[in-house]
Amino acid sequence: MIAPVLIVGGGLAGTTLAWTLHFRGEPFILVDSGDPSSASRVAAGFVNPITGQRFALSWNYATFLAAAERFYAKVEAVLKRTLFVRRPMVRLFQNELERDRFTRKAGTFGVTTGALHLDESRFAAPLGGFELPEARQLHVSEYLRASHEFFGARVRVAQIDPTALAIGSDQLRVPEWNESYRAAVFCQGAAGRTNPLFDPLPFAPAKGEMLLLRVPDLDENRIVNRGVWLVREHGNIYRAGATYDRDRLDTVPTAAGRYEIETRLKEFLRVPFEVVDHVAGVRPILDDRKPLLGRHPRVDSLALFNGLGSKGSLQAPYFAAQLADELRGTGAIDNDVDLRKWKRR
Repeated sequence: MIAPVLIVGGGLAGTTLAWTLHFRGEPFILVDSGDPSSASRVAAGFVNPITGQRFALSWNYATFLAAAERFYAKVEAVLKRTLFVRRPMVRLFQNELERDRFTRKAGTFGVTTGALHLDESRFAAPLGGFELPEARQLHVSEYLRASHEFFGARVRVAQIDPTALAIGSDQLRVPEWNESYRAAVFCQGAAGRTNPLFDPLPFAPAKGEMLLLRVPDLDENRIVNRGVWLVREHGNIYRAGATYDRDRLDTVPTAAGRYEIETRLKEFLRVPFEVVDHVAGVRPILDDRKPLLGRHPRVDSLALFNGLGSKGSLQAPYFAAQLADELRGTGAIDNDVDLRKWKRR
């Protein structure tokens, strides 16, 4: 019988790899720390083709989106619930520079400014903006919770000490459990910065804080973004975020983070709101904004899947499939995200 794959980390990367192996009939054990403030559990899960202050086209967007739609449709069919939804996004210009940048690139995007259909009694948009009707959202926390529930005994809430593994060239053993695996894939997000089994990776992580709000006088189902984003959770409950802090890399919500989000919200939201929760997580970003995945440069029984950052909902299905192929010896990782090729560089 084929030995299972040990997946260390139950966030977006690890859970998506678990589903990929499940669909292929391959055994696995998914080990999750259960940290409620992991980046995946507080992620907004937005997917859209135009990102950043300079309105850049998202890398390989069409390819990644096609893979994501196929993958999440299969997961939804198994779980019998909707997780990946079309959620139009309205981008409001913060200043004239943003408006001019977008105007120069609009023809490239195939998107133009126009009527935003925003209630002017509830939103301020003096410089206008544009709408991305094809944007999506993955309900990340529900995706993780329902997936782990479905996998049942194949998910273990535990901590794995990488230094305690008995590692061979073609398999490894967890002495504490007296179990052997054909490979261990570390999908630890920002916690992977301290994994001693891998040479230091080019991490450039960033802390993000988000607020959960009650907004009684608002009825808006689109994502509205002007410096910070606002999106409906259910009823009159909305989420807003996120900050971007490269210096304080912890998961502790701060008064400064709350103040920043509230201040920016008040620049475009004209109705009162009440903060009902405040959370924080650390985005696992690498310095070139692309993930790294694949087998360890020197040990075939070790592998990595990390660095998805804020694009995890979009990119995880495509790269999980590539990693699963490599673990079976039936495929290869794209050159610009292959861990072994990065190491040689």
